[in-house]
Amino acid sequence: MGNLSITAADVGLIEAQEQITAPAAEAITAGQVVRLDTSTGKLTPANGSSSGESRAIGIALSSAAAGITLTAVKRGIVDLGDAVTALNYDADVYLSDTDGTLATTTGSVEKIIGRVVPLWAHTTPDKVLKVDL
Repeated sequence: MGNLSITAADVGLIEAQEQITAPAAEAITAGQVVRLDTSTGKLTPANGSSSGESRAIGIALSSAAAGITLTAVKRGIVDLGDAVTALNYDADVYLSDTDGTLATTTGSVEKIIGRVVPLWAHTTPDKVLKVDL
């Protein structure tokens, strides 16, 4: 399947067990995977192209321009809209080689971001992502 297509407006927090709040080093979109910029301590998009780039610390819950503070979930449950609907329950979701992007297959450096779990709020469950970084 490859990279997941996430609509920023569909990203929503269901439960946060651990999160981080920091300014963005560059523009970040809700639903992107982020890491700490090692020189500034700010959040920047992560990717699976190398060990340094793949040090993911969370999934951004909102969009932010450079310098604006945002929160990312490190451990918890995040609704990604329809992005994981086609995946099976308990399917792993990985960090792509593309900046900030989730994928169904591993990037150059394997980094599991979370797995698909059911959210029972109706007769039929929604599929959401359990983030565990």
